[in-house]
Amino acid sequence: MKITKCTYDNPDSDGAISITSEVLIENNSEFDIEYIKGSVIVVNEDGVTIAGSDVDDDDFFIGSKDSGAIDEWSLSAYVHKNHFDKGNASEAKVYIALTSYRREVVELGSLDVPAKAGEMSVIKKVLSLGGAAECMGVSCLRKNNDDGEMDIEFSAGIRNTSEQYIAKAQVTVKAMDQRDAQIEESYDYSELPAKTGKVYSPSFYGLKYGKLKNGEFKASASVFLPIDTYAVEATPKYSDD
Repeated sequence: MKITKCTYDNPDSDGAISITSEVLIENNSEFDIEYIKGSVIVVNEDGVTIAGSDVDDDDFFIGSKDSGAIDEWSLSAYVHKNHFDKGNASEAKVYIALTSYRREVVELGSLDVPAKAGEMSVIKKVLSLGGAAECMGVSCLRKNNDDGEMDIEFSAGIRNTSEQYIAKAQVTVKAMDQRDAQIEESYDYSELPAKTGKVYSPSFYGLKYGKLKNGEFKASASVFLPIDTYAVEATPKYSDD
């Protein structure tokens, strides 16, 4: 990872100073990067932390054997002039640490739409998720709704069977009508430390049964697995842009 920009501006009327950075990542792996997670830490001339920000972008993409930039919107931080002896960020230092992830997606299957409250449909099979986790089936329960609509709750248990941290695991359910057109979508996600598990619970409220009669719910699961880690540091330069 190379830093291509690291600048600061003059304090505004409140004394705030913007520090912005950009980096270029070269993806030398056999996998596409589809998620970036990390941090920006800013210290003053004494090496004391004065600001920072988190980087968490699952819309990011760099193809295999390609390169791509992370711009200042993801790598910005705001400090105050009083953080520095000189009243500016000329002696600040910026530390950027990032991890790239690949995405493994598995179609779990389809579930029937329960015809009435109290009915349940299921996916009974256990499916591997990229060899790092497994989904232990899916249940779909229709709950009581006094308005005659459908409240649907799904439960899907995912176990991280590996020794590595999974930055994000997600279960997505799409409500499809009889023409296979998507009506709605719901998802649930979280991180998943090594050798742990979690129940993910996408849900729908107020669905019209008539819209989904003879339709189905399609469930999928995805996990983001680490590709590489990167770290750079830089002293910002003044810019009046």
